[in-house]
Amino acid sequence: MYSFNDSIASSGTDTVCVLWGCEVSSMKRTAVFEVEDDLLEHQFFIRTICLSAEANEEMHVVEVQDKMLGRSHPVPIATLRPHCLPMVSFSGFELMPPVTFNLRSGQGPVFICGQHVTLEMDEEEEDIVFSKTSTPYAEYLNEDGKAFVLPLIRKIKQQITSDPTLSSEYPPCLGLPEFTRRATELALGNDCCAIVENRVLGVQTVGCTGAVRLGAELLKRWYSLSAEWRGPVYLSAPCDERLAGVFEAVGILDVREYRYWDAELRGVSAEHMLEDLEAAPELSVIVLSAPGHCPTGADLSQKDWKLVAEVMVRRRLLPFFLMPTQGLCLGDPGQDSWPLRHCASVGMELICAQAFSHNFGLYGERVGHLLLVLRQNSTLLAVQSQAERLVRTLWSRPPVGGARVVATVLSNPAHLVEWHEGVRTAVERCMLVRERLREKLRILGTPGCWDHLTQQGGVYCCTGLNAGGVPFQEETYLPAPQRVSECELHKQPQPGLRGRVHKPGLDLSSLMS
Repeated sequence: MYSFNDSIASSGTDTVCVLWGCEVSSMKRTAVFEVEDDLLEHQFFIRTICLSAEANEEMHVVEVQDKMLGRSHPVPIATLRPHCLPMVSFSGFELMPPVTFNLRSGQGPVFICGQHVTLEMDEEEEDIVFSKTSTPYAEYLNEDGKAFVLPLIRKIKQQITSDPTLSSEYPPCLGLPEFTRRATELALGNDCCAIVENRVLGVQTVGCTGAVRLGAELLKRWYSLSAEWRGPVYLSAPCDERLAGVFEAVGILDVREYRYWDAELRGVSAEHMLEDLEAAPELSVIVLSAPGHCPTGADLSQKDWKLVAEVMVRRRLLPFFLMPTQGLCLGDPGQDSWPLRHCASVGMELICAQAFSHNFGLYGERVGHLLLVLRQNSTLLAVQSQAERLVRTLWSRPPVGGARVVATVLSNPAHLVEWHEGVRTAVERCMLVRERLREKLRILGTPGCWDHLTQQGGVYCCTGLNAGGVPFQEETYLPAPQRVSECELHKQPQPGLRGRVHKPGLDLSSLMS
């Protein structure tokens, strides 16, 4: 056996190509191409198979086995004769190492030439891409597989814990005033006209789910003046499957869907979404994600958002925004909340459920916020009174620990700059994961185009895998306790949802370890 050590590395990339060759004959009928490790970035391409000038006048058959074809079923790849067909060329016969060549017929010698392609990565990057490929975690994880928390947040937590001036009394029913004010400004911007005109209400909640629940309760009692409002509510297809249950628990059973994700194009179908909004009855509530749509990670462009806002104004539809990862999509909290700010700037009423788990690393503290932008400030006190009564029956008083951390960061300019840097770093890391995953799939010759992986944003990603591909990934990469059951994967549409089917997605926060 012989091998060439001619390596070709493209400038600016980590792709390395190595030419490789071997000889099989009656003296040694088997040759094996192996790699030092068993990582999935390796590929092997057969280029040529040719007979030596010393070969006898007989038929020569070369068979191959590799990791994909299987070890028990060799496949004939060349049938050679000295004068009829002394050489076979391949434009790119792709195999997965280890690759075994067998001379099953003839005396040879037969020369085989191939090319080994590898995408070199350091160990940390390998772990990022391949250690997790499913969705068992809800947290953004660090390299050690633990929930990522910015050093700034750890420092502020310690300061708050050791501050003797802070009391342990119950907070106000609607939450810490400083927190609700800062959370409102983070979402809408300091110069928002609705804030200046005092027609914005902020309520501290128990996580984002608590904000959605309180918003649904208020819609049922406040949205329609003539009677108790019961829908319809429109959810994107697909969406977080918990949403329908939250609205149904309130008694809003008319839950419908609008088309959002195009499985064939692997992107947002703005045209279909606009068609469904045009057909929605007046006073419908439209649940929107801004930014980082869950579970696809695919967002509308600003141009599309303007069209959506125009339709909603014309059709008298109410937007209910979900904003659980502000800052983790584009790396700029202001840009991430642009859809929300645009709707407020054109005078629309709206509701927004915020969360501070991912972007502040406050998972156990359950820090959420419900934001309502009203058309007139004359209704503010009435809505606030309704919210207070509802909160007393839901959780009575919100927890204060995490809310104090958020308020401290957002009210201090130096802390705010450091926090912005932290979320930008997290976004860059998510993009690295996406780019590495796409490159892996390309190197492996996976069918189809995978550019949609890098066109999405935030901590969620829809890979485009079908229902059969997800269990395979879990069996390969995840221990048994973390696997998604078949009943969860193929869950039928819930009552009240007309044909809503959950598409398998990938939470990039689970790729961070």
